[in-house]
Amino acid sequence: MNHTNHPPPVVLSIAGFDPSGGAGIAADLKTFAAHNCYGEAVVTALTVQNTRGASKIQPVDYAVLKESLRALFEDANIKAIKIGMLANRANVEAVREILEANASLPAVLDPVIRSATGTELLDSEGIEALRSSLLSLVTVVTPNLAEAAALTGLKVENVDGMKAAAVKLIELGAKGVVVTGGHLEKATDVYLTATEGETFVADRVKPDNTHGTGCTFSSAIAANLALGRNLHDAVMLAKAYVTEAIRKAYAVGPGRVPLNHLYRMQQPQRAIEHAPAVSETVS
Repeated sequence: MNHTNHPPPVVLSIAGFDPSGGAGIAADLKTFAAHNCYGEAVVTALTVQNTRGASKIQPVDYAVLKESLRALFEDANIKAIKIGMLANRANVEAVREILEANASLPAVLDPVIRSATGTELLDSEGIEALRSSLLSLVTVVTPNLAEAAALTGLKVENVDGMKAAAVKLIELGAKGVVVTGGHLEKATDVYLTATEGETFVADRVKPDNTHGTGCTFSSAIAANLALGRNLHDAVMLAKAYVTEAIRKAYAVGPGRVPLNHLYRMQQPQRAIEHAPAVSETVS
């Protein structure tokens, strides 16, 4: 009898490389694996980085990025795309071209602009290109408070500001938005599309164990979309996954603590139990 292995969904990360393994494509690939997806990755920039922070970035050559993306799309049956750090306008344009050529694919944009320690990860021309070129091409954009403020020009410091920013991003062309507020008193995310909106609230656990949360959240959404889930459910499941990855995190250096992306592999196989997030309708 012939036995055929059925391949898992292929998910592509287009992002920067964090050599400490906590963020960027390293976090994305671990997240894809944790969701039983096969991860591929194209690097947009190298970083000088450890658990204490990022100090320097080196964008990849635009032509190499374009050729790498083309090669993968000619070869693999990609089911979803996660976009992270892009570094500059040229890389934004390369990603725009690939999104336009694959418009039916779900895509998640984590608009990485600045590191937690203040290093610029996307130049001003890149921010404008991202706002004008990519927002309308992706399924959902997942900015944190600072990123939402940079993209909208609004003051985003609390839940009301998050809701206003989400509305503004929809007006700017985004199909779906999740403004993440993991640094608020409660871990609060504002979700909005043209037809639905909710605010997801969960307890803030281990607030120091948060290196790579934005990368992980967006890649978990992409993985769930690749598995065939709708956007609303993908967002809820991604939030539950990130919360537990924070809870089970451990230090690998003296600085910021990365998430434990593979915690599911370190416990007995059983139905995954997560405390459900409390939701309320966005007004």
